[in-house]
Parts: sequence; structure tokens; C-alpha cells
Amino acid sequence: MYLNEDRVQTLADRIAEHDLTKRHRQSTQNTYETVFGIETTPEAGREHLDLIFKRVIQARATPLSRDQYRDVVDSVSPENIIEQDTHQEAYDTLRSHQHIAQKIANEFLRQVVDVFGIRRTEWHDQLDVALDTNVVQALVKMGAIVLDDTERERGPAQIVNMHPESEPYKRIGYQEVQLAMGEAAEQAGFPRIVFDELWLEHREFIADPLLQSESKFDDLILSRFQA
Repeated sequence: MYLNEDRVQTLADRIAEHDLTKRHRQSTQNTYETVFGIETTPEAGREHLDLIFKRVIQARATPLSRDQYRDVVDSVSPENIIEQDTHQEAYDTLRSHQHIAQKIANEFLRQVVDVFGIRRTEWHDQLDVALDTNVVQALVKMGAIVLDDTERERGPAQIVNMHPESEPYKRIGYQEVQLAMGEAAEQAGFPRIVFDELWLEHREFIADPLLQSESKFDDLILSRFQA
């Protein structure tokens, strides 16, 4: 397997072409504003950090027990996270908890920084994309991650090494994906976190055989994944 950087650039250009750079942010903001009645401002975000954190940690691919969730909530201070000196320190502090992997750490920081605007000036351009099932599958189905015939049954964790500090073996590195997204995003004129649009695109369109044709990326979907 390998990462097709030219295809990553094509995806970035398509996001820019269809002006999708704010869609996922606005979708998340709409949820907070209409369902929870919370304004998506830095002030409101700081006031409701606990709620944001509790929502994000329940997005784990493997659910925790009730006691484990409570342990995470009791042992992590969202206020402390956003008061770290750098984005990297905030990320590392989150990742130091045994039940918080890159997906949850990145998604919490996306919501706090990109959605609510807390420390946006300092941290926005440093945000990583949470490499969850939807994002990895979008990359595979549109040819940005190329698998050979023996690798096609692999799940996302068997395709991308999700540990940022690790060197992959027969997997694509987390940092390799983030770097390629960052370079493509810069060329297309937006920050790397905008690639999180692939989460929404895959979940709502590409993975749905009835709505796949409505995707802005429908012509980029590999034939074996077409509905």
C-alpha cells in the first residue's frame, strides 16, 4: 500500500472548487446551537467545555463502560487542556490518558478551536485531522490510499498506523498522512483541518449507496466502491 499524494491534492482541489471548506464546521455549530442551545463563540465554548468533552469522548470506535467513561471525565480537565502553551502540549496531554487516542484528542481540539474559536489564532493551522474510519475509508475509496489485492480487506487501523510517534511497518504512517494533507491544503488555500470534510462526505454520501451519486466527489470514487 502507499499514499498517492497527487490524489490527495485532487481531493483538496475538489474541496476548494465546491467551497466545502466550512461545511463540517457549520454542521457541528448547528448541532450545538439548535440541539444544545449553546452559541458557538469562544466565551460560550469555555463555559461549556465539560459538555463538549463528554460528547467527544463518546465517539470512540470501541465504547467504554460507564465506569470507564466516568474515569476519563474525572481525570481529564478540559480547562487545563486549552490552557497549555502549545497545541502539541494540549494534544499530548489528552493522549496521555489510556482511553484517549488520536481520534478523540484531535476531535476535541477541532471542536474547541475550529468550531468554537477558542485559541483559533494560535492553534488553528496546527490542527491535525482525526483519522477515523470515515476519513480513512474516504481516502481508500477515492484512491488517495492505494491498496493491493491482498490488502483490500484491511480495516482502517490496519491501513494507517494511528500512533503519531511510531514508525509504521507495512502500514501508512499517521504523520505521512497529516503531512500530505497539510501540503495539499496549503496549495488549495486552506488549513489542513478542512480535510475533516472527508468525514462528512463519506458518512453522508460515499458510504450511502442511495446518495453516493450526490457526492461532490462521485467521479473520483473507484469503480469497485461505486453503488
